[in-house]
Amino acid sequence: MPGRAIACPFCGLVCDDLLLDEGRVDTRGCAKGAAGFARRPAIVEHRINGRAASLGEAAAAAAGLLGAARLPLVTGLAADVAGLRALVGLADRLGAVIDRWQSAAQQTNLSLLQRAGALAATFAEIANRADVVLLIGNDPTPSQPRFFERLLRNRGALYRQAPPYVAFLGPEAAMPGDAAVSERVPVNEDALLDALSALAALGEGRKLAASASLPLVALGELADRLATAHYGAVVWDIAAFPPAARAPALAILLRMMRRLARRTRCVGLPLGGEDNAQGAAQVMLWQAGWPGRLSFAGGVPQHDPWRNHAQRLLAAGEADALLWVAALSAAPAPECGVPTVALLAADAPAARAEVEIRVGIPGLDHGGAVMRADTVVALPLAPARPSGLPSVAAAARAILAHLLATP
Repeated sequence: MPGRAIACPFCGLVCDDLLLDEGRVDTRGCAKGAAGFARRPAIVEHRINGRAASLGEAAAAAAGLLGAARLPLVTGLAADVAGLRALVGLADRLGAVIDRWQSAAQQTNLSLLQRAGALAATFAEIANRADVVLLIGNDPTPSQPRFFERLLRNRGALYRQAPPYVAFLGPEAAMPGDAAVSERVPVNEDALLDALSALAALGEGRKLAASASLPLVALGELADRLATAHYGAVVWDIAAFPPAARAPALAILLRMMRRLARRTRCVGLPLGGEDNAQGAAQVMLWQAGWPGRLSFAGGVPQHDPWRNHAQRLLAAGEADALLWVAALSAAPAPECGVPTVALLAADAPAARAEVEIRVGIPGLDHGGAVMRADTVVALPLAPARPSGLPSVAAAARAILAHLLATP
């Protein structure tokens, strides 16, 4: 019998055409997916101060440590949807701050999209409709290896007759080598914001003085391509811009797409979605009304992009306990000098944590769901290699049960 189709949780594309057959996964040539499904447990025992413990003992110790803190921080958040929902409930009970680790680029996208709005694209729209695609910032293939195959070399496109014209604007070192790219416009990272501003100005018909650092002829041709497209799409990686340039760059992009949409169709898609990053944002939005950087310290959810930034809280010494969660990745907990509880995948190295709970990897050890990077669907995961390791949801519920039992 042929294998059954499953979804891959190891990048934001969440490709759902992989085949599971007798424990083996055909990853369709994706090296990142193959490496993910090849992960094997190295440490499966839970630990309290270095000694082996049962899940119940470790959960009780975690509840005692986190419950005694003045302002605990829940971060990492590399988990499936069920795990994230349980973590939000745990943060609520603890009066904790919950924020995805390294969320700066995602928060830039979210905050600007909240304020300005955008015509957002789905994967299906780009794969089936887009005839001109502009990629900005970085080659997407290191983080999403099948990006070109799934979105730009779709042989069964429903609403276009030919492959899309694909242009890349960004640093030469970050250029994609895929044959689907029709034009490459190299611009240094420190000049990328100026190039984007010039592209928008040329699209508005403004004349610009010659510049030694900007390829104005190529930018003008790109502006014309977008203006005459039947269905244009702009795909960007905001992390490719220097931090201070990210918000201005996105503001320019959104304004440019709104202008184009008055005459033609132009949609946008931010790249990202590693470790179910969009799932974390969506779950917090569903559960508490904001897509990140939440504090339950006041008894109700409060969103503050600066105050509730995980890395800032640890650097400033404001958080006095840490709950680190990394099931989809094997990322170690940051060395922060505060009491730490770590929920770690079984292939992660030992942590410097007072309490260490080993959890299963979604899509390998247990089923679940993760959110695709375009945020339109949460795809179900099948356990490719079922094990007895607890899920993040089970571990978080065990900690919460001990908290609830404490007078």
